Amino acid sequence: MTQKHTTPRVRIRRLVRMLRGLQRDEHLSTAEMAQRLGVSVSMLGMVYSGCRSPGRKFLHGLLKAYPHLRDEVLLFLLQDMSNSE
Repeated sequence: MTQKHTTPRVRIRRLVRMLRGLQRDEHLSTAEMAQRLGVSVSMLGMVYSGCRSPGRKFLHGLLKAYPHLRDEVLLFLLQDMSNSE
């Protein structure tokens, strides 16, 4: 059986949906969410708009702020690594 690989854009959109949901549920502004993740507002905006992929600092901040998303972040990284091989 072959494993279905998602494209980087699909993975980023999935991550963005989760982040926007958390931001909405916690009633955070974009600036507050960026601060919680330890990134700039412009970086968060670029990830949200799909112009930039989340890097190591972004993902580290995400894990620190939301440790329950560990499995989702690991899946994101593993799929990214398997597509780059």
